[in-house]
Amino acid sequence: MTKHNPYTFKRDGTGEKIACRNEAYWKEMSKKKYDLLLKRSDIPKFYWGIEFKDYKGDLSKESLKRAIKFSQNCFTSEFDYVNLYLWSEENSSQKTAVACNIGKECIKQGKKVKFVLAGTLADRLMKNQGFNYHEEIEAYLKNLKEQDLLIIDDVFDSKKSLVWNNSDLVVSEWDRFLRELCSSGIKIVMTSNVSLSSIKTKFGASIYALIERNFYPLGFKDSIKKYRKKMFANIFDEEK
Repeated sequence: MTKHNPYTFKRDGTGEKIACRNEAYWKEMSKKKYDLLLKRSDIPKFYWGIEFKDYKGDLSKESLKRAIKFSQNCFTSEFDYVNLYLWSEENSSQKTAVACNIGKECIKQGKKVKFVLAGTLADRLMKNQGFNYHEEIEAYLKNLKEQDLLIIDDVFDSKKSLVWNNSDLVVSEWDRFLRELCSSGIKIVMTSNVSLSSIKTKFGASIYALIERNFYPLGFKDSIKKYRKKMFANIFDEEK
C-alpha cells in the first residue's frame, strides 16, 4: 500500500506555503481502523463481503429498510434505548446477514461491535451464576458490556444449542444479563427463529415483557436456500 503523509503543502495566491489535508492518507487510516475493528468484532468472515444490497427477496423489504435506518442512526438520541429483535420461523432467512451488516455500518462509524452466539453466551452465564466464579468467563462478560453494539445470534433456539432446553435456569440468567445491558444503553441486535409472541409461551412472561419493552421486532420471510442451491450448481457445472 502506498505510504501517504497526513498533510500536503501548496502555495496560496501570495506564494505562501500552507498545509492541506491529504484525503488519501485519511482514507487509508479509516480503512485500517475499519479492518481492525471488524477483526475484533468476531463477525464471521463469511459476512465481511456481504452487504445490505445483497439481500435476496421482496417479502421483507420494509423490515430491511428499518434495519438499514437503525444501522445509520442507532447512536442518535432518536434511538436511545431502542434495540432490534430480528426473527423468522425458519433458517436461511438472512437474519444473521442483516445483523452483521448493522454491525459493519456501526464499525464504519468508529463504534465497538461484538458478535456472539447466543448458545455460547448462555452457557457461560450459566457457568458463572450463583457462587461460581470463573475469571476467564468474568473477563469475557465484562468485555461484552464494554461494547457499543452487541450482536447476539440464534437466541432461544434449542436446535442450535441444548442449553435452551434448561429453560428455567438459563432464562433467569438471560433475563438478568439483558436487563444489565439494556439499562446501560448498549445497543443490542438479536436474531432468533422464535417470534416475539411465542417467547411468552415458551420462556415465560418476565423475559417476554423485557424484550417486548426494549426491542423492536423485525420479521424476515425471504429464504436464501434456493439462491445457495443455484450458486452451488453453477460452481460444479463450471467444472464440466
